[in-house]
Amino acid sequence: MTVPLLEEEACADLLHRVLRPSARSSLVLVVEGAAGVGKSHLVRRLGAARPPGAELSCLSCARPVDDGVRARWVRSVTDARSPALAVVEDVHAADPLTTAALRRLVRDLPIGAVLVMTCRPDELPVPGLLLGEPLDCPSRVLLARCRVGPLDKEATGRLAGEVLGLPCEQEAADRLCELTGGIAQVVVETLVQLASSTRQSGSLTVEDTARLGPPVRLAEAALSRTQAVAAEHRPLIRAAAVLAEPASEAELVAVSGLEPATGRAALLAALSVSAIDEQGPDRYGFGIPLAAHAVAAALPGPLRRDLHARAAHVLRQRQDTPWPSVAGHLRAAGRQRGRCGAVERALTAHLRGGRPKEAALLLGQTLADGAMTPADRFRLAAGHLRHIAAALPPEAARTLLDTLADEEALPPQIRGHASVLRGLFLCTPAPLDRDDWLRLEQIVHSLPGDTELVARVTSGMSMPHWPGISLTEHRHWLEQADAAAAVTSDPVTRAAVAANRVSLLVTLQDAAVRRTLDAAPPEDELPEQARHRVRGLCNAADASVWLGRYDDARDLLDSAQALADRRQAGHLTGHTIRSSTLLLRWFTGDWAGLAALAEHLAAESADVPLLCDEAHVVLASLALARGAWPEAEQWLDRCGGAGRQLVPLSMVTSTVRIRLALAREDHAAACAEASAAWSRLRGKAIWAWAAEVAPWAVTAAVRAGRASVAQRMATEFTVGVTPPHSSLVAAAQRWCRAALAEARHDLVGAADGYRACADLYAAVPRPYSAVLATEAAAVCALAVDASDRAAIQQLTDAAGYLAGLGAAWDASRVRARVRPLVTVPSSRPGRPAYHDCLSPREHEVAHLAGQGLTNREIATTLHLSPRTVEHHVANAMRKLSVSSRRQLHS
Repeated sequence: MTVPLLEEEACADLLHRVLRPSARSSLVLVVEGAAGVGKSHLVRRLGAARPPGAELSCLSCARPVDDGVRARWVRSVTDARSPALAVVEDVHAADPLTTAALRRLVRDLPIGAVLVMTCRPDELPVPGLLLGEPLDCPSRVLLARCRVGPLDKEATGRLAGEVLGLPCEQEAADRLCELTGGIAQVVVETLVQLASSTRQSGSLTVEDTARLGPPVRLAEAALSRTQAVAAEHRPLIRAAAVLAEPASEAELVAVSGLEPATGRAALLAALSVSAIDEQGPDRYGFGIPLAAHAVAAALPGPLRRDLHARAAHVLRQRQDTPWPSVAGHLRAAGRQRGRCGAVERALTAHLRGGRPKEAALLLGQTLADGAMTPADRFRLAAGHLRHIAAALPPEAARTLLDTLADEEALPPQIRGHASVLRGLFLCTPAPLDRDDWLRLEQIVHSLPGDTELVARVTSGMSMPHWPGISLTEHRHWLEQADAAAAVTSDPVTRAAVAANRVSLLVTLQDAAVRRTLDAAPPEDELPEQARHRVRGLCNAADASVWLGRYDDARDLLDSAQALADRRQAGHLTGHTIRSSTLLLRWFTGDWAGLAALAEHLAAESADVPLLCDEAHVVLASLALARGAWPEAEQWLDRCGGAGRQLVPLSMVTSTVRIRLALAREDHAAACAEASAAWSRLRGKAIWAWAAEVAPWAVTAAVRAGRASVAQRMATEFTVGVTPPHSSLVAAAQRWCRAALAEARHDLVGAADGYRACADLYAAVPRPYSAVLATEAAAVCALAVDASDRAAIQQLTDAAGYLAGLGAAWDASRVRARVRPLVTVPSSRPGRPAYHDCLSPREHEVAHLAGQGLTNREIATTLHLSPRTVEHHVANAMRKLSVSSRRQLHS
């Protein structure tokens, strides 16, 4: 008879159908699974979900059942007058009388009754037969099975989070699942034991899982089953425990030291009492590795070391050698011969398998092991530390390097090497200050013979975005990096240098960059090379964004994403691509859903300050445009200071601060921010980046009556940019000239300049900037002729576009300029009566007040008096029945 195997949801549905009053059948449901997987938990959920009125009765076979209790329980099921749910747990442990009673109950189960029986299939007295013989079910009795299996890695991580009340890193969840076999009870007991013995940090990490030991119940069960096997057969179980992974019969026998015939008998004996399990074709071992640890830990030290030595030898014979296991066995055996090579291969296997934290843990343990020679330990550090650090998340990489650099017990060579790499990682991904830069220079001068590290460090120093470092210095270090890369034979180092150098070459619009970007990858390209190639595309895209070459940036980002998807490239790639895309969407006016996207990016990039800053600046820019000025300031305050921001990003930050100050008519603050931004530009001498801030810096100086300062800025910007100019640079330079014309009261020339500027911005495309330039042109034109219909229409169109974009404050400001110039025909004399509805002016005032603007700021925006604003705010609050200005936010 074929018994259907059901999922939990199907079991619950079937149980409901049988327990309803109109049912015409009964149900026997067998719930099977290993100890601790959650069979009882499933049965409790089914019982709690039974229909109202259905009776529930339970019986446990874990201990001998009293005759009277058994008989009363059977009678409660067979005599039930309403639908009944009967549960029998641990049927594999039932005594013969209970087994016989259950066979009779199955035959006599009344219609409308459900019998649920749980068991461990591997502990049934007669394998494959729940009640010792085939179930004899009449046709009215439905028979089904539900198998409860181990948790997968994701479910293990969720359970760990629930038990500890802490997040669980994915690598830690993977390792926890492997060690516990995914058995829910073992997961819980292991974590409870860990929590009681150590103080947890902010999350469960791979380092935490290295300290996990078998819980008491699991250890006692494993040792008890081992003792149930004859003494001459126990060496095979001990071999399986030391191996701690599935192995073939031949491997187990070889590690145990038994003769083949004795080994075969030992394997059968071990399987018969479930001391070990069959885990696939010719694969046997402990289903729960922590149980193996318990058995191995109980062995005398000399015997355990001998077993580890034989395990390392046997595993080396596999076609696909598990080098992490071999390295671990050699360490446990105290064997140094061949250990360094095994660790090297294990580190490579971890990195290629996407397990950088496992690699970091193994390297840290090995470097700290004084049993290895200093030469071998330095060989491991020099050959692998930088690759592991590059594959780790930034904070984890810095922690690893800090630990090794500051560990006094380590040989000086290793500490020095870690210190060098720590200096290299200063520039990735957080920008460095001048002191950090000087440390990098010292490191370069201390490494005259290590061309690979020199190339890596100097190429990082060539990247042009860092604050406080001149373009001349970046050019110098690029030459040094190219020279070092030319003599190294390491393809990963050459790929890293190529990825770094494109930032400067794209920024300088050097034609040589195409050769780097278009170069075909080698046929034997390593994963690390591919990651650097992706990083190079991202760097080129980022540099293109700051130059206003948005089509190029999109193409480069698409290429980076496609390559990253194919080669599974690195922790930061996805964040970097999303961050550049975020900036692109802001600049090109694609604002729908942009705030939510920026907040999400900021949250998921919490360990990468640079990317967080980009998200925060976009959020501040959006808040400014809609009039939420206090919110804009809060986002700006969460950014790093200008001295710790990448220079082109700091130009956007300064632009927001200048515009905020100008909106509040705080000309002194606007000029101070403009002056600070200009100082950073002079120090860097990459004047193409001035395109972002120059229009507003010059405008701030003009409005403050500092025409000579404005002229000097405009001249420096014009002279400093090396042709060919991008459209973004041309648009910004045209704005500066228009603002200077306005300062000279050449309003016709200013209007023409702003209109030309708007056309250039539209071509970039920078639609938001184009609309602001259109507004400036119309204002100048109307100052010449207040009846200029074209200018009025341009303002009307601009207000509509800004409102659609979500720039509510900008739209209100533009509408305020239009309103006194337009006569609205009315069907009756006097103002329209709005009664309890908000008038258009009240609606604008209410919106800005709800965003946090003061009455004076609203008055400045809408060209009203503060008293008029106060009157409108009071009316809006009364009509909307709210008690605070904040409630006016919509």
